[in-house]
Amino acid sequence: MDDDEFDFSDADLDDLPANTLDQLETRAFRATQQQVQIQGHEAVVDEEDFSYFGFDDGDEDEVVNLDDTRGASHFADHAGNHGVTGPHNEYRAAQAAPQGNGRSVQYDGAMEVDQAPQQSQVDVGRLLERIKKLEQEKRRLNLNLQTASAEVIKKTGEVDNLRRRTEHATRQAEQRLAQQEQEHRDSAGKIAAERDALLRQLEQAKTNSAFDEHNRHEEQMRRPRRAVPARPKPQAPALASPAGTPKKGQKNLPLGDGFDDDDVIMASPSRRREKSKAATPKQANKRKRQVTNDSPVQILELSEPRDKARAPDPPSFTETKLNIALLRNLWKDDRRFNLLHRLLSHHCSIGDDRILEALTQYSFPSDPQKKLSSLVYDGLSTSVPSTIARELAINISHIFVNIWNRCLNEKYYAPLYLILDALQFVLACEPAATAIAVMEEVIPLIVESIKLVAIPVYEARNRNEKKTAYLLSSQYQTIVDEIDVQTCLELLYQIATCCVSSPSTEPLTLFWRNMPLDFVLLTLLKEQHIPDVLLMLRVLSTSTLPTSLGPIISADSDTQKGGESNLISRLTNLFSETLAPISDPKSPSPIAIPEAQIWRLRLKVLDVLTQFSIPEYGSTVLVTHALCIGRLIKYLNHAVSALYSRPLSPTQDLKIETVNKTMKLLNHLTASNPGFNIKSKLNETLGGLHAYYVSLTRLAFSEGLVLEAGIEQEVMDMAHDILDDGLSPEEGDALAEVFPSGNSV
Repeated sequence: MDDDEFDFSDADLDDLPANTLDQLETRAFRATQQQVQIQGHEAVVDEEDFSYFGFDDGDEDEVVNLDDTRGASHFADHAGNHGVTGPHNEYRAAQAAPQGNGRSVQYDGAMEVDQAPQQSQVDVGRLLERIKKLEQEKRRLNLNLQTASAEVIKKTGEVDNLRRRTEHATRQAEQRLAQQEQEHRDSAGKIAAERDALLRQLEQAKTNSAFDEHNRHEEQMRRPRRAVPARPKPQAPALASPAGTPKKGQKNLPLGDGFDDDDVIMASPSRRREKSKAATPKQANKRKRQVTNDSPVQILELSEPRDKARAPDPPSFTETKLNIALLRNLWKDDRRFNLLHRLLSHHCSIGDDRILEALTQYSFPSDPQKKLSSLVYDGLSTSVPSTIARELAINISHIFVNIWNRCLNEKYYAPLYLILDALQFVLACEPAATAIAVMEEVIPLIVESIKLVAIPVYEARNRNEKKTAYLLSSQYQTIVDEIDVQTCLELLYQIATCCVSSPSTEPLTLFWRNMPLDFVLLTLLKEQHIPDVLLMLRVLSTSTLPTSLGPIISADSDTQKGGESNLISRLTNLFSETLAPISDPKSPSPIAIPEAQIWRLRLKVLDVLTQFSIPEYGSTVLVTHALCIGRLIKYLNHAVSALYSRPLSPTQDLKIETVNKTMKLLNHLTASNPGFNIKSKLNETLGGLHAYYVSLTRLAFSEGLVLEAGIEQEVMDMAHDILDDGLSPEEGDALAEVFPSGNSV
């Protein structure tokens, strides 16, 4: 048995009555003094004495043979197993032991209990049961502790793994950031070094130019001044008489040759040379050559014929006053060449080369020895210098425009992307006036370049086999690759926005006067590339003028209105046409345009028409057009029906936006033209009247929930107002009965 089996707690002992120990001692004493009556060979034992030590009822009929050694040992073992110790147990064992002569006394009687067993104060069974429960609870808690410890260890390991991963990711991010910062610093250092080198070259060029100018000026100053008369020389002294008194400064030293000094003077050869020199006629304009200028050229000039007319010499260098303030301007920061510096360092859109570096890779087929970059340098060197920075930008633009024009003439389109990059960069860096100054030269080049790509599409739209085969040929694909239509249209839009920003309408009028109508209609065909059509719509949105829409064809009003009518028809056709590029007839499945792209394109058409409707002239043109209102109504009905055909589709927001914009445009046209009746314009549109009732009724009685969520309350009110103006009272009552829960007013 486990030592802890009867390990009672202090609380269990405290619950025992105070006289329990006295009772136990009394019973133990009585047990040792119990009279055993032997009747025959049987011993009767009071059961009360043994019940205290744990003997149960099952042992009351047990007969113990005290004469048998095994019986005595059994009694002792039985008492020991029940925890019986003390004098009583020892007495029983002595009685069971053999006597004197080795004969054993046997007691064949059954032990009988004289009194009824008394209930013990301590319930051992309950204590054992409680101990077992506590041990089970202890094992359960130990198991839970082990499980929790394992879980903690697992979580700790996961946390450590996450921490290590986080630290590793942080280190990698810091390394990448440090590397990027280092690359940025290196790039910035390279750019700064290149800029400093260019600035030094510019300063050196300025200094060399100043010194060259100074040297030319000094050289001009050193040239012989033929028109300046020679300095008058003192006349030769008159011949003195031999008898005369010699001058004070003359020294008459005796020669010691036996002749008089005066006679010697008269006969002196030097005097004869002086006399003959004085008698020789002088050249009026001849003077001595300066020592500082002994050039042979000047000697030849001195030997020119005397009768040749000579121009007057410039004033001497010492007589010219230098303008110090003008010379100091050479050291000032001149911003005229900032554009040129930036252009020299600007990279092209394809590759990593700079624009001028990339131009060295191309040359015209007619002159393969000369690179296109040389044409740029030649144009810059021959341009007239100017003090206005904008004129330099215009000169650079003219240089690239001339190269572009020559590329079109020679059908050499490979370097066009570099020309477009350069022009876009120049116009983006300069004020809008620069774009306005060059647009008359640039617009025709843009139009001709785009037509090379767009006209074959127009010719093949009727599925002509020959024309379609050309679209699929390598020749056409090369043209498409070399002429970037989107970049051309972006440059066109850049010029148009510069014209819009002008305070006057003259630049914008000039822009649309140079824009051909057939080119605009060509780029708006449903077979054209969708991004190209979107860009053309953006350009077209700038064409709203007080007296015209779109390209200005002629001063004749009828001709202009005819062109505007064709333009509006082309735009509104995009609401119902199936937009699809021309594909290979042999292809099993044609090219499909994403639905979202179609909705966006038609939203852009609505934006253009809304821009047209802002001025009074444009609003009148849209209202009087034969098909514009009917097509808008049918497109509104199409957009409203699309809300229910594919519930909560990815294009649901685009459909809601289309409904709102179309309804606002119709309401604006109605409000800005008093007396205008929409129903009167629906007779020429097939199904227009039906679309009018269905679409406006759905909007007027819409609750803006679920499928109609996003439709503005203002739009619902607009539809209700238009219905009120166009319906009779009977028709209004019938619609109210059909939609009793609508938001009627």
